[in-house]
This record gives sequence, structure tokens and C-alpha cells, in this order.
Amino acid sequence: MRCLLLYASFGDGHVQVARALAEALQRELGAEVAAVDTFRQTNEWLARMNERLFEWTTRYAPALYGWSYDWTRNLSIRHPLWAALARFSRRAAWQAVEHTEPDVIVQLFPDHALAELPPGRRPLVAVVLTDFAVHSRWIHANADLVVVPTDEAAHHVRRLRGDVAVEVGGIPVRDQFRRCRLPRTAGRRRIVLLAGGRGVFPQYEGVLERLVRHFPGHEIQVMCGRNARMHERVRAFAERMGHSNICPVGFTEDVASYLQQADFVIAKAGGVTIAECLASGTPMIFYKPLPGQERENARCLERLGAGRIAGSLADLDRLFAEGAGDIAGAMRRRALELGKPGAASYVAACLARHWARRRGCSPAGASDAARLVLQERG
Repeated sequence: MRCLLLYASFGDGHVQVARALAEALQRELGAEVAAVDTFRQTNEWLARMNERLFEWTTRYAPALYGWSYDWTRNLSIRHPLWAALARFSRRAAWQAVEHTEPDVIVQLFPDHALAELPPGRRPLVAVVLTDFAVHSRWIHANADLVVVPTDEAAHHVRRLRGDVAVEVGGIPVRDQFRRCRLPRTAGRRRIVLLAGGRGVFPQYEGVLERLVRHFPGHEIQVMCGRNARMHERVRAFAERMGHSNICPVGFTEDVASYLQQADFVIAKAGGVTIAECLASGTPMIFYKPLPGQERENARCLERLGAGRIAGSLADLDRLFAEGAGDIAGAMRRRALELGKPGAASYVAACLARHWARRRGCSPAGASDAARLVLQERG
């Protein structure tokens, strides 16, 4: 089975999902996998400008970004806007299809580049959502299969397009979240503040002050990503305030061991970050989630009972004062129930099953590992 994964470099999440799914497809199905960043390969200069614009808007004009997200969220999947935006990625997507001749194409970024397909053999086209919130830009007329993280997301997809196959399979996360599954160290209490790969977090000094006040016996690990400036500022803040229990952490690939050891995480509400926290069985506090998909992701997790939202430092104080027991108890149990550390394997097997059905045969050739995953989602 030849698989083509299409992604974009808007943040680290889509890249991580592409790697996790590629590894599962190769390991468990023996698939040939190619991964293409369609935006950068169509026009690298323009793609990088768009990435910087996205980062600038979400950091300095989040209300504008949120307005555009909300305005377009429930547009028709055939709205002309999606065809216009697809011009930024269609050339590379079509070239990749023609070059690799895939059996299965998997889209890991909201894009309508394949709403029209180049002439030739028709592959299976799947969309794997990397957010818990559903936006109409994810769904297009040529999608045969949409894989979503929750039943709520599946319902939203069916409202946008009722004739598409939908599977609730989770967001593929790195294998370390299934492989490690470390038990919490007895006697050590930890909280993780997760600032993402870019190391951006609003009012983190105020958040840290409240964590120290409400949880004086906890070690507070601040994961600063690639932001060396934030790392130094957190270290200086801890020294200045005399808080020896605050520990800044630089960029690391070993995220699972930190999340699995935490009592709870204060995090940005990116879809992949949430999936990794759930896979670790760790409840989340979302502080001032950005308007747009992050705010909708956070609301979804709050409805599901595995996360809470604080819109201000005062809200954070109230939440810690009133809800510490819920965080340690009910929210943790809910996170464990919702977590899908084996999502990459499940999605790989799901793709094999739908591809085999399309060919008119059983998925017996997908390997024993794949058939087992079909029975058990990990």
C-alpha cells in the first residue's frame, strides 16, 4: 500500500502527527509512505510568509484571527473561498499525487487542494483531523473518509457532509506516549506549564505565582520549547521570588515522561497538545485560550470533563481554590477514559480497512497487527 501524507508547517503539531502516522503505517502495514508539505513545496517563500503571518496574528491580533475563524467555521464545503485558498497548495498536492501514484492520500491540514483531483487512477482520500473542533475547511467533496477524535466532532462532520464515512479514531501521537506509560513517582507532586514549541504563554509569571501559592508542595516544571529567552526569564523569576520549586525546561523530544508524571498541565489548547495530555491521562487547565480553534478545542475538553478554562488570573485563583479535588479526581479519570495513546496504529489500520473495502476484498493483507488494532483502539 502506497500512502501520501499531506501536511503544513503551521506550528509543530501537524509535523508531529505526520511522523507518528508514517511510522505506524510503515511498522504495522509495511506501507510505502511519502510526506509532503504542500504549501512550502508550492511556493516556499509565500508559505513561510503565511506561517509568519499566522504566528503574528495569533500572538498580536488574536481577536482578528478568532473573528475570521468563527465567520468561516460553518461555511458550505463548496464555498468559493476554499477553492481560492487551495491555489496556495494545489500545485504541489497534484504533483505529489502524480509522482507517487498513491493508493491512499491522507490530509493532515485543513485544505481543499484535493477537492479536485488530477486525471488518472482514483486513490482513497482520507482526512485526519488534528483538532477537536471541526471547521468546514477540513471537509471537501472528494474526501472518502474523515477520522475525528470525538463523537461530537463526528456529529459536526456529518452536518457538514452527510455522505462521507466518519471514524472516531483519535489524533495520532508519538509512540513514546504508548511505549513509556510511566507510573507517577511516589512522593513527588508535579505540575507542568506547557508553552508549546515556540515557547509562548500569556502572563506566565502571574500564573506561576498562583501555582506556588495554591500548590506549595509541588514541583512546577515550565516547558519553554525553543524559546531560550523565556527559559532565562523563568529561571530569573524563580530566583528573584525565591521559588526553588519552579524549574524551567528547554526544548525536549521526551515530552511524554513530563506529562505522565504531572498531576495536571496548564497548556495551550492545540489539538495535538490535548491529544498528548489525554494519552498521558493528565487533566488540563487552559489559560486564556486563543480565539479560533484553540478556544473551541478548550471548550470541547471542558464539555468532556477533562479540562477547565480560566479566562483571567482571578478565574485561575477561583478554579484552584474551588476545584483542586476535581482536577486530581474526576478530571484525571475522564482524561484516562478519553486518551488514545494508540491512535496512530488505529488510524493506520482504519486506512487499510477502507482501502481494502474500496478494492472489494477483506483487509486480511493488512497484517495481524493491523487486524488486532481494528478490534482494540489502543
